Amino acid sequence: MKARRTLIAEDRVDLTPMIDIVFLLLIYFMVTTSIIKEEADLGVTLPSSMAAASDSPLPEQHYIDILFDGTTLLNGMPTDNPGNPELPNLKRTLLNLKLSSDRAGLKTLIIIQPDSEAFQQSVVNVLNVLKSVGIRSISFGEGLN
Repeated sequence: MKARRTLIAEDRVDLTPMIDIVFLLLIYFMVTTSIIKEEADLGVTLPSSMAAASDSPLPEQHYIDILFDGTTLLNGMPTDNPGNPELPNLKRTLLNLKLSSDRAGLKTLIIIQPDSEAFQQSVVNVLNVLKSVGIRSISFGEGLN
C-alpha cells in the first residue's frame, strides 16, 4: 500500500502590519519633533590673549606751523629751507602721509597755523603744496606768536 503523504502547511509570518506600524511611528516622530534653527553669526569679536600690534594709528589732524621767517614745521618738526618756495621735503612728507591715510581709510585734516608776522607768500606756498598733493581738508588755526 501506498503511504499517504500529509501536506503540512508552512508557517508564514505576515510582515505587512509590522511595516505599517514602523511607518506610522516614523511619521509620528517626524511630525512631533521641532526643527531647530542654527544660531546666526552675531559678529562678536572675542578677546584674545595675543598682544596688540605695535603699529600706532595715524593721527587724523596734522599741524603745519609757519614761522615769521617762512620756516614751515609739520607737527613741530622743521621741513624745508625758508628760501625755497617749492617746499620739496614738505611735499614728499605730505604725499607719503596722504597715501598712508588713504590706505588706512582715514580722512586727514591739515591745520595751518601761520605766525602773525609771517609773509602771506609763505602761506600760499604751503597751500600750493597741499593742492599738488591732493589734500583738500584744510583749516586755519591760531598761529604761534
